[in-house]
Amino acid sequence: MKWWLRVVGGFYLLLVAGSFLVLFINPRLFGDMFPYSANETAMRAFSDAWLIFVLEMLLLGIIMLYASRKPERNGILVLSIAILELVRGAGGDLLWMARGFPTTNYIPFMIVHIIIAVTGIFSFRRNQ
Repeated sequence: MKWWLRVVGGFYLLLVAGSFLVLFINPRLFGDMFPYSANETAMRAFSDAWLIFVLEMLLLGIIMLYASRKPERNGILVLSIAILELVRGAGGDLLWMARGFPTTNYIPFMIVHIIIAVTGIFSFRRNQ
């Protein structure tokens, strides 16, 4: 679990850095991904919601890196992140694709979410 927490926590922090670049340097990129036309208000609403999600990932990434110091005491964190990856991650990707967002963007992310979830559950079970 130690390495799972470190790898996934570090991955979350990399995603945060990339999201900050989009949010604060090139926010129009969100509009380019929309499957429908969006005005400035719609893009701002989406980017504000995305910022809240990114802040959650920032905190989870930091917590995972800290928890990796004593992984045997943090199995519930691993299991929680794995379930979130299935529900919020892969489930969210399915919802967005069903609403018209490009599958070429979301299928790769869905695969990553599933890999993180499955390896997290495997790691959790192995260490119980």
